[in-house]
Amino acid sequence: MTPANTGRPRFEILVTEITDPATNLALDLRLLREVDARTRPETVRLWVNEECLVRGPHRSRSSGWYYEERARKFNVPIHTRTTGGGCVYHDPGNLNWSFYVRHSDGYVGCARLFRSCAAFVIKALNALGIDASFGAPNRIDVAGRKVSGLAARALRNAALVHGTLLIATDLDRVNALCIPPPGCPPVARICDFDSRLTVTNVIDSILRALRFAAVSR
Repeated sequence: MTPANTGRPRFEILVTEITDPATNLALDLRLLREVDARTRPETVRLWVNEECLVRGPHRSRSSGWYYEERARKFNVPIHTRTTGGGCVYHDPGNLNWSFYVRHSDGYVGCARLFRSCAAFVIKALNALGIDASFGAPNRIDVAGRKVSGLAARALRNAALVHGTLLIATDLDRVNALCIPPPGCPPVARICDFDSRLTVTNVIDSILRALRFAAVSR
């Protein structure tokens, strides 16, 4: 787990090399609890998982789901996160990002948290020439297609907002395994809009966006 921040940023920035989904989900919860307990500053983490499906704790038609028989047939592991929402596909072409933020000034609704955290990712994509924008209530879109979905969980003093970002993901797998929620646009990958972009390029751009925000505060 490598701190990647310089200067005096608002966030501690971590780029982790662990690719085990269970370990990464446990780390999400641990970091949230540390920020909630004020033993850690507000933090942003970026990482990639091995192939898996990550589902919310409860099935909901409004949040989408996954094809259980196909997941068994393809031998794709299923993991359950503590945040709400449906099911998302992870592989090495998908970048995961988490914001662990405090809300000591009172309750901050999910809608505001989703938009404020997604803004950093959107700014990073814009800097790479990708015309990304926020799609309410909890996604990032490019050209009318979904490239990122967000979920959240709040504790007493802190909240976790995390999301996926489809950069070079296997879309055949995504479409074969995941059941999208009603009204969700089709998914796309960042590399569909610029084939030169990789997970590494996008990580670097997100880090620049976070550092610029710190300098300009």
